[in-house]
Amino acid sequence: VADPTIELVSVVDADRARARAVAERFGVTHTYGDVDELLADIAVDCAVVATPHTTHRPIVELLLLAGVDVLVEKPLATTAEDAWALVELARRLGRTLSVGLTYQYAATASEVRRVVSSGIGELVCVNAEFSSGTEGLFSVTELDATAAGDPAVPHGTSYSDPLLSGGGQGQTQLTHLLGNLLWNTGAQTDEVFAFMANRGLPVDLVDALTFRLDGGALGTATSTGTTPPGAEVRHRIRYHGTEAMVEHDLLKAEAWVFERGGGIRHLQNPDHEPTYRRSQPVSTFAAVVRGETANPAPADVAAASVSLIEAAYVSATEHRPVEVRRGTIIQEEQL
Repeated sequence: VADPTIELVSVVDADRARARAVAERFGVTHTYGDVDELLADIAVDCAVVATPHTTHRPIVELLLLAGVDVLVEKPLATTAEDAWALVELARRLGRTLSVGLTYQYAATASEVRRVVSSGIGELVCVNAEFSSGTEGLFSVTELDATAAGDPAVPHGTSYSDPLLSGGGQGQTQLTHLLGNLLWNTGAQTDEVFAFMANRGLPVDLVDALTFRLDGGALGTATSTGTTPPGAEVRHRIRYHGTEAMVEHDLLKAEAWVFERGGGIRHLQNPDHEPTYRRSQPVSTFAAVVRGETANPAPADVAAASVSLIEAAYVSATEHRPVEVRRGTIIQEEQL
C-alpha cells in the first residue's frame, strides 16, 4: 500500500487461492474466505469492499455492525432499498461509508461542484454521455481456467451475469456518470424514462435515459459500451443554467465555464496531478475516517444514483415513466 498511514492487514475472498495470491503480492499475513472469519479473528479499523455488485449489502452491513468504516466499490448497491438501508445504518452507527466513484476524487472536482451548484444560476438542463469499450467485458460467460487464481483477472461472470452485476452498462458505467452528476448538482431525481438494448448480450450494453431533477431541470444520459479500439471514449456532462453553462470532461478532470455575458473560464487539472486518480479513493477514505477531510463520495448521493438506475431498468423493461425512490441527503461541509 503506497499510503504510509494505512496498513493492509488481511485479504478476504471466497476463492482462497485468489486471496493468497493478493496477500503474497502485498506481503499480507492474514487471508480469509469470508467476512465472518475475518471479524472473528482480528480487529480492523476500515475495509474496502470490492465484490460483485449484488453482494454489497450483506457484506457492508456485517462490517458496519462490527464497528468498521467501509469504502465500497460503485455501485453502492443495485436496489434503492439496499442502498438507502446501508446509508441509514451507517448514520445510526456513526460510521463512515464512502463509495469508489473515482471522478469525485479529482483535484478539480470540488471546484467544478461549487460552480455547478452555485455559479450558473438556476439549473435548466443537463446532458451527460459515457461511452466506453465494455462490450468484451459483458460478453464473458465463463472464466478461463488458466486465470482462475489470478486476482488481476475479474471473475468471468462478475459483470455479465445479472444475478451478480444487477445489469450491464447501467450498473458498471452509468453509475460513474450519474453519481458525479447528482453530487455536482446536489439534487435527486423524481422520474425517469429509459430505453436499453442488450444487443445479444446477457446484460444491457446501450442505455438512454431522460429524467427530471429537483427544481424541474430536465436531464438526459446516454451510455454505450460499443466504442471501438482507437476511438476516443467520452465521459462528459453539460450543465445548462440561466446564468452560465459548464462543460465538464470527467476523463481530463477539467471544465469550461461559459457565462451568459460572454466570459469564459477554464478549470484545469494541475499538471502534477493525474486526471484519473484510480488509487486516490483509499487514501482519501483513510483521511475521511481520521476527520481530516470531507467525504467526496458520500453514500447518500451514491444511493440517489442507485435509485435512479434501478428505476431506469424498470422503465426500460415496462416501457413507461417510473418514479424514483428518494432518501435524505445530508450536505457535508468541505474541509
